[in-house]
Amino acid sequence: MKTGGRLRGFTLIELLVVVLIIGILASVGVPQYFKVVEKGRVAEAVAYTGTLRRAQERYCLYRGSYAGDANVMDTGVPKFKYFDNAATVTGGAAAAGWTVVFTRKAGAPTAYGAYTVTFNSLTGNFSSNSANAINDLLPK
Repeated sequence: MKTGGRLRGFTLIELLVVVLIIGILASVGVPQYFKVVEKGRVAEAVAYTGTLRRAQERYCLYRGSYAGDANVMDTGVPKFKYFDNAATVTGGAAAAGWTVVFTRKAGAPTAYGAYTVTFNSLTGNFSSNSANAINDLLPK
């Protein structure tokens, strides 16, 4: 554009600097974005674990042992959006506690790959078969 005899606009160097800055910001921001999104998806399993914990306590109160199958409790198993619907619950008459294992749906596009989330009632802690998932996604 010409105004008053002078050309005004951006030089190629200025445009390259802007593109470089945007690229650097994107390289930092995109992985953080995917981490936050995946953490939100793990919240589905964590929330159900709270429901399952209360149902297990009720079951144990009435029957004297923990349930070895989520389908026999009063809550049932919901349809999960991000995890396989067969949440594996182990426990039973001989067990002092119970565990539940959630498996991330196969083929899900995730930077963490295929992973599981396990809750152990004896320790009250979540664990995973993926070190990255333990560090980034699970509640402390």
